[in-house]
Amino acid sequence: MEENSKKIKIAWLHNYDTQKNPSSGIFMYQLFYALDGADSSFQIELFNIGSVNNPLTMIVKYFKYRNILKRFDILHAQYGSGTGFFISLFSINKIVSLRGSDWYNTPSKNILEIIHTSLGCLLTRLSIHRFDKIIVMSERMQEEVNKQYPKLDVEVIPDGIDLEKFQPNKSKKDSSYRILFSSVQKNNTGKRFELAQSAFNIFNAKYPNSELVFMSGIAHDKVSDFINGVDVILLTSTHEGWPNIIKEGLACNIPFVSTDVSDLKYFANLTKTCKVCDDNAESLAKGLDAVYNNKINENLRKFIEYMDIAKINSKLIDLYSKLAS
Repeated sequence: MEENSKKIKIAWLHNYDTQKNPSSGIFMYQLFYALDGADSSFQIELFNIGSVNNPLTMIVKYFKYRNILKRFDILHAQYGSGTGFFISLFSINKIVSLRGSDWYNTPSKNILEIIHTSLGCLLTRLSIHRFDKIIVMSERMQEEVNKQYPKLDVEVIPDGIDLEKFQPNKSKKDSSYRILFSSVQKNNTGKRFELAQSAFNIFNAKYPNSELVFMSGIAHDKVSDFINGVDVILLTSTHEGWPNIIKEGLACNIPFVSTDVSDLKYFANLTKTCKVCDDNAESLAKGLDAVYNNKINENLRKFIEYMDIAKINSKLIDLYSKLAS
């Protein structure tokens, strides 16, 4: 009991709804389970605070959690928007991880979506200065946050990837050229499935042996095998923190063709097989063509070794130690 009392206690707070979406927050959970018990001087607990999307709910939950959270040394909001705003109200050492859609506005034709995302980004910006540390997923995000808020302490710590699980293992058995669309959600306006489909149609007219495939319904323990069975990953997002599907692909030596999001242009420039393209179907189709005709077997895995989950854990533990001292 005495040993327990000396531990640095950290609360991870989120509102990922795994009942509605089983893959929701999956990288947060993976990181949590990898960290849990990894260092005896820390004790980390998860709290799903649910939705805090209106002032009344926020007030009710504030009184619900204020006594619960008093026993923690550090609060770590696993997302910005309403979650980050809510956590920023507490007078405890605080960290927020911005993952992308809590910082970037997603263009949409749906007025409710526009209001929702705009409000979320506004809440991020209203609360960001109340955090002791801001974690972002990419160098690009760090530059953008620092440009708007030069006095804030911003550090790049992307979500980790299990490099033991994701390894090259060529499992392809047919001659079709398989292009994996980067998202399991075709209706996510920020992922722009229509743009991916248009780019594929142009490519497919020239190479009819090609196929656009999706990863919907694939259990996470089968994802590595599935990725190893494709030839390239196509990402057409308006914005990204650091797209996890691209990390997984690179870990399996699968190249990508992408719009200019996150740090992908920097990584593409380090390779001979990955392409970052202009924001239109013709450019993306040309990128797919270039990858198709590039017969180099490149070691792409080396570019994301620094994101190994054990190394990311070490960064977080170091951060918690500094904040608690």
